[in-house]
Amino acid sequence: MKRLLRSPFPIIVILSLILHLSGCVVGRYYEGPQISPEKIGEIKPGITTKQEIISWFGPPQNYISPTVFNEILREMDVTREPLTNYPFANILSYQYNRGNIQAIVLVLFNFVEAKVKSDHLVIFLDENDRVKYYGFHKGTDELQ
Repeated sequence: MKRLLRSPFPIIVILSLILHLSGCVVGRYYEGPQISPEKIGEIKPGITTKQEIISWFGPPQNYISPTVFNEILREMDVTREPLTNYPFANILSYQYNRGNIQAIVLVLFNFVEAKVKSDHLVIFLDENDRVKYYGFHKGTDELQ
């Protein structure tokens, strides 16, 4: 037994395990289609149509309307017409997320940091499916 303790083999195995079980991770995270600032400059309230918006940016990721609210209306049979005729269906929302991820993985200690920023485009349409108002915030510029 004394001979095994004097051997460098157990120490080498332990150090090798610690070395192989540790590491660092650096990565990027992307979600959603990028929102083109050039196309945002072409949006003209009262002139630009819903069809043009959809052709420029693709289908919206969602309408700003709670899904739960839509389900309640359907279940209670309150809606007498399609939900797209209600005013909350005239808001198109686009979002692009980007993030930087860093992690240190050690045997006894782990550290993970993620910074996620978003670009948001919200478009309000009038009753004629033309842009009434819109807003854009470019948050991904804050990432390096």
